Parts: sequence; structure tokens; C-alpha cells
Amino acid sequence: MPPTAATSTTGFFQVQPIVLNQWDEDTGLARVAGLFLPPKLAATLQPKLRSFAADVITPQIYDWIANAEHDLPYIAGSGFTAFGSPKPNSLVTSDGWKQLQAFGLREGIVAMGYEHDLAAYARVYQAMRLYLWCASAALVTCPSAMQDGAVAVLLREMLKDGPAPGYPDELQDARRKVFDNALSRLLSRDPSFAWTSGQWMTERAGGSDVAGTETVAVWAGRDDSATDIDVNPLGPWTVDGFKWFSSATDCGCVLFLAKTDDTGRLSCFFAPTRKYVNGREEMNGIRMQRLKNKLGTKTLPTAELELKGMRAWLVGEEGRGVAQISTVLNITRLYNAMCSSGQLGRGLAIVRSFARVRTLPSKKAPENVLREVPLFAKSLAGVAVMHRADTLLTHFVAALVGADDHPTSPHAPIIPRDPGAVAALVRIVTPITKAYTAKHSVWGVQECMESLGGVGYMENTENQEMNLARLFRDVNVLAIWEGTTDVLSTDTIKVLRGKTGTAVTQTLGAWIEHALSLGTARGLEDDKAAIRGAWVRVRDTVTRASFDEALSRGRQILWHLGDIISATLLVADAQRDGDAIAAEIARRFVGKHPVFRLDREPGKWRDETAWDKKILFAGDANPALEIKVNAKL
Repeated sequence: MPPTAATSTTGFFQVQPIVLNQWDEDTGLARVAGLFLPPKLAATLQPKLRSFAADVITPQIYDWIANAEHDLPYIAGSGFTAFGSPKPNSLVTSDGWKQLQAFGLREGIVAMGYEHDLAAYARVYQAMRLYLWCASAALVTCPSAMQDGAVAVLLREMLKDGPAPGYPDELQDARRKVFDNALSRLLSRDPSFAWTSGQWMTERAGGSDVAGTETVAVWAGRDDSATDIDVNPLGPWTVDGFKWFSSATDCGCVLFLAKTDDTGRLSCFFAPTRKYVNGREEMNGIRMQRLKNKLGTKTLPTAELELKGMRAWLVGEEGRGVAQISTVLNITRLYNAMCSSGQLGRGLAIVRSFARVRTLPSKKAPENVLREVPLFAKSLAGVAVMHRADTLLTHFVAALVGADDHPTSPHAPIIPRDPGAVAALVRIVTPITKAYTAKHSVWGVQECMESLGGVGYMENTENQEMNLARLFRDVNVLAIWEGTTDVLSTDTIKVLRGKTGTAVTQTLGAWIEHALSLGTARGLEDDKAAIRGAWVRVRDTVTRASFDEALSRGRQILWHLGDIISATLLVADAQRDGDAIAAEIARRFVGKHPVFRLDREPGKWRDETAWDKKILFAGDANPALEIKVNAKL
């Protein structure tokens, strides 16, 4: 029979891959639950997580993503009316963006971290949901991160005893009421009432280096000519300046840094973004100059802002703004890391869905399915091993933050009992995790995109569930936002060589030893010895080098510490129940990274290929997926 020519409507058409429920398919999440949650609580939360994982991959969610990507934010006109008065709502965002924002608020993406009945475990549960949500969120997770950070700052401020410094008696009650009202909005699940928050630090003189801040706040006293939305007085400080990058420009409130005198010290301020004059809404001294045109994160409105006569409230002590804003940074860096891990997790889910149905014309069944190709399995299994490490690492930080929030509540055995040790680990592990996972996300999503060939490179707007190009564009910001790799490497060295450096180093070493001793399963003794040896070498490098030398090697040190902490978590996870795949992942991770100096003879290639497939497609063994998976083969 002669060959038949294809046409635009006849011939071969690829079977549509179906991205499966990640709770059922992504075995790394189940390992997280086992390592960081008590069994009874994990069992209680499991059906909720499965339901949420299904909710974030519905056609409606994908339609909202497509709309947000198509109808990008813009400034209507010049920000003023035809007669010169300011327009309070000159920023226009898409319906898709608003709907995704509302979905996240209703689901309590931020509020979940403050659920009192879950105590220290609330942050782990929140992180698992954020992991599942971020790839479907079209960047509404950015204002969520700053919203969460604002809650943390204001809660700590409200829990302090005594009058607030810098305020006369007649403003003490007003300040408390303003912060109380702000917290009720920031923790609300009602989209019509809730606020997201901004965190406006970056100026033209520098991003993470805030010493060049040119925003100035001046005490002006109480002004009753305008109020906030809750009819509270506006702040007694008047603020002028210019903010170079301000994501979440549509937020309801903002935290920012400003100078108040000629000492160069920075103070932290809170302000609502809108005010009400005789019942008329206006911007609170904010003018949007223009929106940024970025490589990715295009759905997220990022603006240059001029502040002129903005009214604000001082948060904490005058001149102690960096200490206040560091609370926000710990939270936003955790969100950044969770989105790095979560977006790569979605990338791998897309790859697996494609590999189950993509056939190769030159091969015969059953070897003609992409998932059966040894090189494909090996290439992506390497990504999956790194991703498993990142998933455990990010949720470890979430567990630490939860324990720091609730020092007297029970938490996972792998978390230290001593609150001081927890605080020290939060301080050192958070910047390492943010930098480490961000780079892996960029590399890993690119590998996922490449593995689909040309279709992976396409802007698959018709099928947003397959749009790896969108994920790749967006993950590139994760290595920049909240501190570049060099900035975080410098921060890491400053912590290790600072006033508390010796205590932090001892705490980290003690935690590594504690974590490696957990569990009863055996078989990873060589790996544990390699981890201990690597820790001693890196510790000695940090302590013996001059400060300048340590700074110059900051990236290498950060990377080695990320490897050591991740390997420790992988071994601890494998030892707790003797899971064979978890143990193989731990062995591969330790064997791959030079810092461990562990040379192993390669195994037989067929055996290695079998393990590659088990690692990459571990979730296929889940009975909940068996029918769906087999139906695609």
C-alpha cells in the first residue's frame, strides 16, 4: 500500500498528555509528610491535600492563567484625570489575575500559616499547599509572600509589651488599632475584604544594598484630613522618595524602608496604599511612573513608584528598620524557595505526562514509548534526584519557621528542641535554601522543557497545563528576587563569621549529627561518613580563611553547605523507614557531588536504568493512579 500523505486535519496527532494529581503522583510530597508531620496529622491532611492538588489543575484555573498571560497589566492614561486630579485606580489588571488572587485568598495560602490548631506544623502544611499552587498561580504568590511577611512583622510588633517607641500617648491607641485592622485584612480569606502587601525596598542606588536609600520620612504629627479604608487616621510620618522595583503594586498596604535623619540609619514603615478624603478614594501619596517590561513574571504588575506626601506609621524603633525587614525576608525567601521547588515539581509532572504517551515511530512496542528510553530516563532521573533534595530542604525550612513561631509546641523529631538552635538554623539555612533551590529550578525546568523537544519550547497558550515555556520564563526571577546568589552567599559568610558565627556553626554541626542518627534502617553508612567528612572540611575552610577570602569563595561555600544539608535530609528520610527508592536517591545524591569525595564503581547499566525509571516514575505505583497511567500506555 502506498504511503498516505498527511494533511492539516489527517494523519498522526499526538495523544494529549494529562498532567495528573501531584499529591498522588509526586512521591516527594508523601516523604515530606512522613519526615515533618506526625502520622496522625499527616493522615488527616492527606485528603485535603489531594483535593487541593486537583483544584489547582482544573480547566478554570488554566483559563485564568491564559487570560492573565494575554491581558497584561497596564497603567490607564497618565495616572491622572483629564482635569489633573490623581486617579486612585490607574493600574489595570486582568480578570484572570484577579480571579487567581481571589482563589489564593479563599484557600488561605497565607492564613494557613497562622492556623493555631496546627501550631508548629501549620508552616509545613502551608508549604505543601504553596508547592502545589505556585505553578498554577501566575505569580499571585509574589504578593502572597509579602502579605505573609507583613503579618509576621505586625504580629511581632503587637506582641511587644509597653508603649510603642516614638509615639506620643494620644497616638498609641490609634497605632494599635491601625495594625489590628491591617492584620484582620492580611489574614482574611474574603477576597472582597482581604489585603495583599507590598515590600518596597529596591531603589535606583541598589537592590539588596539598602544603604543608598533615598526615601526620607519626616515626623509631621496627626492629620485628620484623610483616613484609611477603616476610618483610622493616617500615619504621622510624611514620606517622599522613589522606589525602583515595586512588585504587588495593586496591594492594600506596604512595608518599606526610609531614612529619618542624617545618620544614614534606616527605619521600617507601614502604610495603606489608599486614603479617603471626604469619602473619595485616592492613592496615599503614590504615583506610578511606569510598569517594568520583564523577561518573565509578566502577569505581575511591577512598577516604578514616586512617593510624595505619603502618610505612614513607624514600625519598631527608629533606626532599626533593617532588623524589622529581616523578618519579612525570611518569609519571602521561604516562599521563593517553595516556588522554585514547586515549579520544578510541576515541570517534572508535565514531562512524565508526555513520556507516558509519546511514541517513537522507529521503535517497536513496548520499547516505543518515551518513558522506556534509557537515556531519557537517566537524564530526567538526575533532575528528579535534585528535586527530591530541594523538596525536603524547602520543607525543612518551613518546619524550622513553624518551630520558631511556636517554640513551646511539639514539632518533628528532626527539628531541634532548643528555641535558640531553631532560630540559628532559620538564620543560616534560609538564605542557603533560597539561593540553592533557585538555581536548580532554572536548570531543572530547562531540562524539562528540552525533554519535550520543540513542543516544550512553544508558548502553549492553547494548553496551559503543558506550558513549560511560561514556567521557564518565570523561574528565572527566583535567582534574583529577594537576593541574588552572590548577595545570599555574602549573607551566609557574614552569618558564619559574625558575632554569633561560632554558635551558628556549632548548632549546624550538632543538627547534622542529630539528623544522621535518626531512624533504624541501615545501609547508608558510607554516605553518612562522607557527609560528616564534608562538613568538617567546609567548616574548617570557613573558620580558617580570612574574612575576605571566605567572601571570595562565598558561592562555593554556600553550594557545599546546601549539598551537605540536603544530603543529611535525604539520608534521614531514607533511614526512617528503609524505603528503597529514598535510599537510592540518597546514595546517588552523595555520589554525584564532589564535596563528599565518595567514588563508587558504576553499576550495571541495565540495573541503573531500572532505578532511573523507579525514581522518575515512582508515583505510578500509587493505586490511585494505576488505571489512569495504564490507560495512557
